[in-house]
Amino acid sequence: SHHFIASVPALSRSPDPCAATARSALSVLRFASVLLHPHCHTWRLPHSPGIVPSALLIRRAHTISRHPRVRARKRSRVDVQRPESVEIDEAPNAAMSLTYPYPLSVAPMMGVTDRHYRAMARILSARALLHTEMVVDAAITHNRDDLGHTRFLGHAAAEAPLCVQLGGNDPGTLAAAAALALGHVGDACVEVNLNCGCPSDVVAARHEFGARLMLKPDRVREIVAALDRVCAPRGTRVSVKHRLGTDLSGSDYATTRAFVEAARAGGCRHFALHARAAVLAAGFSTQQNRTIPPLEPAVAHRLVADVPDCTFALNGGLATLDACAAHLEPWRGLPAVHSCMVGRGAWYAPWEVLATADRRLCGSATHRVATRGAALDAYLDYADARFDEGLDVAEDALYRPVQYLFAGEPNAKAFRVRLHDEVRRRARAAKR
Repeated sequence: SHHFIASVPALSRSPDPCAATARSALSVLRFASVLLHPHCHTWRLPHSPGIVPSALLIRRAHTISRHPRVRARKRSRVDVQRPESVEIDEAPNAAMSLTYPYPLSVAPMMGVTDRHYRAMARILSARALLHTEMVVDAAITHNRDDLGHTRFLGHAAAEAPLCVQLGGNDPGTLAAAAALALGHVGDACVEVNLNCGCPSDVVAARHEFGARLMLKPDRVREIVAALDRVCAPRGTRVSVKHRLGTDLSGSDYATTRAFVEAARAGGCRHFALHARAAVLAAGFSTQQNRTIPPLEPAVAHRLVADVPDCTFALNGGLATLDACAAHLEPWRGLPAVHSCMVGRGAWYAPWEVLATADRRLCGSATHRVATRGAALDAYLDYADARFDEGLDVAEDALYRPVQYLFAGEPNAKAFRVRLHDEVRRRARAAKR
């Protein structure tokens, strides 16, 4: 069975036919939520009126609530009851949308920004621009009959606005991949992005794209021109995500500006700058490459002043909305950047980064969702639907997007540990 009946014994014995829907693939999350909110002993499962947690859940929650470290905390607990729907003001912020309509975006991250994470992110924010994971051009052209797979371009229309990030170094193959991607994703795709910043050894050294393309600005111009010929007739923007430079090409301002001008000559008018150099020759890991090279955010602000017909998003070191807001205003005598791109911050603290972004940065009058509990319920409805359709990747892909949803709240670690333990239990059971 695909259901967590064993983890919620009271449900396994329930004769209520409505319980079938409640026996969600992610019932364990509702179980873990009781740990997070120990006094919610009347927790009810959506679609299952009248079903209450088993005595086991209540005893375990009571035990945790009596733990001295938990009792010492004075922070208020989040209401996990499903609230009434929140109205969303769709009027754009004119001051923010004159040149680039997305003041905040979530960076493309391999192993993170798949369709399930994007579903969670869209529950929290209606207006942030979401990116796919980088998809290699050959993977698209060789799997054109299976683009709906989660590993490729699996998506839902509700994810819009969505940017598809492509990786590759051949103009013709990338153009063909872009055409297939636009045909598959449709109107949900508002932008196609060329990856010129990934420093991983597999991408940059073995296959010579990602950050390696910063050594070949003329090739980037040709690629951008090829992409623009495909995207422009559809009204889709072409953008480039890049670094300051590399240890092989140099990373001073002149190098960065020359690279931008080359891509601009090909037709690119939006750039997402990760304001660090990429270290390719010293064997740095991707984690080292996003932490060790020093940040130089002033470069993005200088480019805004020096290339006025293009828009620039700043990426790197932005983990909070406060940090983003600082760069969306004039900064140290330089003009504001047009957008901010948040990476790991949106993964490790999705509520703090995304739940208030629409109102704070994007001009909405209200928040997308009122509480973390409401966000969890909405995601579980999504997960139930995916489970009913049948999963095309490992089951734990459904769990990952919510493991940090309660970051900063009491018992957030207990939530993650309970979730992790249940994932491992189910994985072991599946191997038997």
